[in-house]
Amino acid sequence: MDCRIFSAALLAAAFFAGATTQADARGAKDFYTQDYKFDRPMRGYEGQAGNYYCSYQRLPNRVCNVDRSGNERCKVKGWTLRQHCY
Repeated sequence: MDCRIFSAALLAAAFFAGATTQADARGAKDFYTQDYKFDRPMRGYEGQAGNYYCSYQRLPNRVCNVDRSGNERCKVKGWTLRQHCY
């Protein structure tokens, strides 16, 4: 399942890289960012994707609770793969 979602993320990057927009017509490129949610950390492609350079960040999704003594305890409940293309 995760491989299919990750493949869809790469396909989306390739689509955005090949798309012609008004910014392309003016000689500038748009900046794209998109988040993908996973239950474990995933690796993203970093480098040229068509006319764009894309990079990824792995961000933990934390859930924090405070116990009766006032101590905060956090657990990672999932991961976000954030895609940046420019």
